Amino acid sequence: MWDFDSLYESFHRVKENHGCAGVDGVTIEHYEGILDLNLRIMQRELVGQTYSPLPLLKILVDKGNGEARTLCIPAVRDRIVQTAVLHRVAPALEKEFEECSFAYRKGRSVKQAVFQVKEYYEQGYQWVVDADIDAFFDSVDHTLLMTKVKQYVSIPYIQKLIELWLKAEIWDGESLSTLQKGIPQGSPISPVLANLFLDELDEELLRKGYKYVRYADDFVILCKRPEDARHALHVSKEALEKLLLKLDEEQILSFEDGFKFLGVTFVRSMIMVPFDRPKKEKKVLFYPKPLNLEEYLYRKTGFATEDTETTENK
Repeated sequence: MWDFDSLYESFHRVKENHGCAGVDGVTIEHYEGILDLNLRIMQRELVGQTYSPLPLLKILVDKGNGEARTLCIPAVRDRIVQTAVLHRVAPALEKEFEECSFAYRKGRSVKQAVFQVKEYYEQGYQWVVDADIDAFFDSVDHTLLMTKVKQYVSIPYIQKLIELWLKAEIWDGESLSTLQKGIPQGSPISPVLANLFLDELDEELLRKGYKYVRYADDFVILCKRPEDARHALHVSKEALEKLLLKLDEEQILSFEDGFKFLGVTFVRSMIMVPFDRPKKEKKVLFYPKPLNLEEYLYRKTGFATEDTETTENK
């Protein structure tokens, strides 16, 4: 898993995403400037199991509606390792996911989720439980999530790495804090972990026979009668309680009333999509100053790690 070619491929996947620098201020271009050396040092740390991730960089980006979204960005070096691990574990986890789940999965999209809802309507399912989970990414219990990870990921060192990334330190420009719960948005490994955590909800609703479509933490349950919808809402709340989660907004509607899901309005047999607009770049509202790595590493270990020295001194 830690052979040079795998890490090299992971770097290029990270590069394709055009992400920003992390707490060390090292951009993708800087890292690539001495790529072979950086990857060889990282490979040595991973093989020797001495690798330790840097803190995440907390930034705020505009969601496009005037609201801010918090992202916690790993350093380039850590995004490479997470991508390598993701490449290893994703196929095994993907086999466990249900057909009702449409977010963060290759070959699946918002459009497919929308047409699945329309198909259920045409089959006579005209009552809808429309709900989303309250602060999902900030609320995931690490112990519960790691229990699920260990069911499908058998390599102890990969388990350890995932736990390190979950319990990450976060730098906001002023101070460091440690993530006590939640999945950091902005990490390559986070989307598959989110789907893994909610797979239990998916299984419970499908086991009860409900027609159900989920996209990340936003979902609808489709029923033929309003009393079925009320029961489905109760079942979803019970399933979420077991995951130590709760619903934020919830409502029971009909296609006759109309409702919105994934930015699309459903009214009877109609699907109304907003006019196409030029895709806006995510405007960064807040980007903290880089962390003083020399001070951080000295306080943590007593010396700077070799790979950080290499990229920092470029």
